[in-house]
Amino acid sequence: MGNYSMCIPVALKITDQNMVNKILIIFLIFISNIFFSQDTDTSYIKVDYEVSFLIDTANVNSKKIENTTLLIGKRSSYFKSSYKAVADSLGKQIAKRSLENPINGQVILKTGSLPSAKFKPEVYYIGGKSTIYDQLGRDGYSFESPNKINWQVENTRKKINGFDCQKAIADYGNKKITAWFTSEIPISEGPYTFKGLPGLVLEAYDDKEYFHFKLSGIKKGVEMPVGNIPWSVKTSYEKFYKKRKDMMDDPISSFISVFGKRPSKESEEQIIKNIRRLNNHLD
Repeated sequence: MGNYSMCIPVALKITDQNMVNKILIIFLIFISNIFFSQDTDTSYIKVDYEVSFLIDTANVNSKKIENTTLLIGKRSSYFKSSYKAVADSLGKQIAKRSLENPINGQVILKTGSLPSAKFKPEVYYIGGKSTIYDQLGRDGYSFESPNKINWQVENTRKKINGFDCQKAIADYGNKKITAWFTSEIPISEGPYTFKGLPGLVLEAYDDKEYFHFKLSGIKKGVEMPVGNIPWSVKTSYEKFYKKRKDMMDDPISSFISVFGKRPSKESEEQIIKNIRRLNNHLD
């Protein structure tokens, strides 16, 4: 059997039907690990946030706005871009149809039309621990959040979408975070890793507003699989940080490691610029 690269999109042309069946079984297991959660927790509330953020902290015109979703279950929660949620759902359907209906010995997954998210991080929270999933190039990594948040609750209050909210502040790595939570929804949850307050966080932002999350909707009684971290390289934050720094310091080497060849001289400058402009990191 030759070497087959299991990447998406992918096309496998195999003439032997037994081999096709074996490949399909392997592919189904592989796809299941990516798209189907191993966790059985079910959400009972869905919270939507609009997040505005800068791609490049040196360029105010690089601001993006994206919708994100927090699914809260009895034991766990999952937070990620709504575009990713849609892409995952559609991708699962495409994978299932393609794997069940090979045409002339070919399994083809066409995912070019799937929504693409600019906000990459995802957070799985269970047992008081936040696991962050993030991407570097084409690779996904997961690691435990390095920041333990010690909130200081203040007396300042304001209304958000009709909810009475109270202010809390905290240091978060090299950032100062402000969060507004409501005790009217006594769930210690919030966007990203901003959890642990005596009420649901409806708004959160850093002191420079490089990131700003704000409630856009709440739906109770929404029963959906909470989800889990997708297939990824499990690592520590320190190793992830170093790999990201190495990529920023030497973008061309990172390009070669991904594509297996050096870019043309004409494109090197643009590649370096494109990679280094991705410098706004919430962690």
